[in-house]
Amino acid sequence: MSDKTFQFEILTLQKSFLQQAARFVVAPGQEGVFEILPDHAPFVFALKPGALRIHAPEGKDSYVAIGSGFLIVQKERTTVLARSAERPEEIDAERARRAKERAEERLQLRASEIDVARAQSALQRALARLKVAECSQGKTSVSYSMGVTR
Repeated sequence: MSDKTFQFEILTLQKSFLQQAARFVVAPGQEGVFEILPDHAPFVFALKPGALRIHAPEGKDSYVAIGSGFLIVQKERTTVLARSAERPEEIDAERARRAKERAEERLQLRASEIDVARAQSALQRALARLKVAECSQGKTSVSYSMGVTR
């Protein structure tokens, strides 16, 4: 593996969330999961809520639950502009489980007063939080397909 890195940052609506060097980043795009490596061509990707994987120069992976947004690749820097971002230690797994259950119940009802898009978005956010929380506890890891593996 190359020792080459690039500057990576996550900006949310509230703050500058993270700034660090990275060997690669795996992100949940609207069109599927994608990987950013050093010297990637400039590009803008639409993100969906999910688990973002950051591989640091020292070889350690870290995960961040992100909301929808954009990932912007520039020559020497890659930036995520996201509605929200949470580190594993910031996630209340029980609260995320309850949010997942509520969203699933709403989607099963499909009543006319239910906002389906909002319920689907809430479900995606809850699932992302649960994945990242489980990764931090060593229970699971997120594969390149962003599925949970044991």
